Amino acid sequence: GDRATWTQDAIASCVGAVASISVAQPLDVIKTRIQNRPFDTPESGMTILKRLIQNEGAGGLLKGLTPKLLVVGPKLIFSF
Repeated sequence: GDRATWTQDAIASCVGAVASISVAQPLDVIKTRIQNRPFDTPESGMTILKRLIQNEGAGGLLKGLTPKLLVVGPKLIFSF
């Protein structure tokens, strides 16, 4: 069959990068909040998730997504 062009490879790589980063971002936000909480106040990830959604809405799970896409996305083009 026909081989994909460089442009097709680049577009597919960008789409894959955006999808994978977007799926992982909510988990990364929760992980960061767990790591940044005071050591003497143990909270589960579920408690942090519930509080985040109450206080910031579901969009709070995507905090930091734009800078990550701007930095990591283009870098992944050249790793395919």
